[in-house]
Amino acid sequence: MVIVVAAACAPDATQLIISPQLGEQLAAREAGNVVVVASPTPLPRLADLTPEEVVAGLPEDFAAALANANPANGEQIALVRGCVGCHALDPNVAMTGPTWHNIGDTAVGRVRGESPALYLYESIVNPNAYVVPNYPANVMPANYGELLSTEELADLVAYLLSLSGQ
Repeated sequence: MVIVVAAACAPDATQLIISPQLGEQLAAREAGNVVVVASPTPLPRLADLTPEEVVAGLPEDFAAALANANPANGEQIALVRGCVGCHALDPNVAMTGPTWHNIGDTAVGRVRGESPALYLYESIVNPNAYVVPNYPANVMPANYGELLSTEELADLVAYLLSLSGQ
């Protein structure tokens, strides 16, 4: 017996899917073989992480500041510093920078081996360390690490982390 596995999304793993492998699936089914469609692996979410996993790898002084950070202050910093001029909260609005819609969850798996808080921190203080695909490099000012205090950076990261589960 041959089992055909196709990586795609289907509500029922025994259903056929419209894909480049559809002909193979039909032939396998007609030959009496079992056709199984694999379900995609769900993406990790911020809520699934421990507090330690959220902040892993951060500089100690920043991790301490983040523990006491105020997301509401971070939202105000994003407004005052002009972050919202390039980053939208609406995923359907194209802007110069990537959307912040659900960025807390997106940050979980954005860079392999980096915690979400470290990814967001690095994205602010060293914005060209990782540039989101389809967005240009060298657009975001690279001096926010100098312009913002540790507490302000922590508030901003706390705000971004709060944008999850959307």
